[in-house]
Amino acid sequence: MPAFNFVAEYRDMQPAAERDIIAARDKAFTKAKADANKLIGRIVDLAYFAYRVPLPAESDANKWFGDILSADDPAFSIQHDVEEAARIATLVLRERLGNSFWGTPVLVHAAAFAGKRQTADNHALSRASRDALRDLVRKRGFALKRTEVSPGKAAPVGDLITKYDSEGDETTEKQVLQAIVQDYDSQIKHLTKSSNEAIEAVFAENRRLAEEVDLLWWHLGGHSYLLDMPLEQVPDALKPIVIGMDVGDMVNALPGPYGSYGIIRKALGSKADVPMKLSEAFKVLTPEHGLLVAKKPNRYALAPIHGAASDVLLSGEPVSGLQFKRNTGLSFDIKLTAYELAVQAYHERVLSKLDWI
Repeated sequence: MPAFNFVAEYRDMQPAAERDIIAARDKAFTKAKADANKLIGRIVDLAYFAYRVPLPAESDANKWFGDILSADDPAFSIQHDVEEAARIATLVLRERLGNSFWGTPVLVHAAAFAGKRQTADNHALSRASRDALRDLVRKRGFALKRTEVSPGKAAPVGDLITKYDSEGDETTEKQVLQAIVQDYDSQIKHLTKSSNEAIEAVFAENRRLAEEVDLLWWHLGGHSYLLDMPLEQVPDALKPIVIGMDVGDMVNALPGPYGSYGIIRKALGSKADVPMKLSEAFKVLTPEHGLLVAKKPNRYALAPIHGAASDVLLSGEPVSGLQFKRNTGLSFDIKLTAYELAVQAYHERVLSKLDWI
């Protein structure tokens, strides 16, 4: 795959941009990319900007990203140049997708909210995320690099012993013993490191297989893991959310097993493609379903389903359409198919469980 060309991608979005602005944006892109590589929170911040999602009141993202974009362009304003911030954030995320970072495609899917939110590149980020997720889940199962235990390379201690045996050589017995000990220590460290890498590869593959087996048995059982009740007893309007959260709670590593999406569709059955309003699900949410959520998500706007569920089940508050719109930028009566709703709940659950949002 060719290296990501920021200048070319940016000029496709802004063909009339002057060269000094392009240079300034290129520097900002490089800095934002480096910061995102260091902190998961910065990757999440970029999703907010890319999809123009309302930031939490306590977030420092405006200052962080604004400082980067204004460093070489003093006229830039994070409050006024919203579209420009969205373009740069979108391109940083696109570059990450091209570099096969495990968590980024799931985050982008959650932020896009089944395509109801749009980026400055007319959904190109979401399409790239779909491709990246498809490739990564396959790679996780079928293209894992085989790791072998390596004995390492022995140090030339024998040459030192030969020198020690030679008449007139100044090599001491202490030096020979030190060299032997150092070589032994180096060999042990190398063997330990090599063994741990091989064990980790086997562990990761076993975990993936265990997740898929658990999902299969969950589907065959038709029993909600979180609510501890048969799925047939869950109200139809709430079933997509319960299924998505159940499946997400059984996943322990991004991007999740290959079979998750098929299991979700199978569990929904003939109603998978039936459209429904998001608000309909929350009308039937009652304290009986309290085990669905254990905490309020830190990033409500990127986890709207979990955020609304935590309002009802943890705070005991009805979901206000006006408040939901303010928190997420989405209408509470937005329509999704049952499958889209379940997949959204699934992505949110995995990201929340692994402390991304």
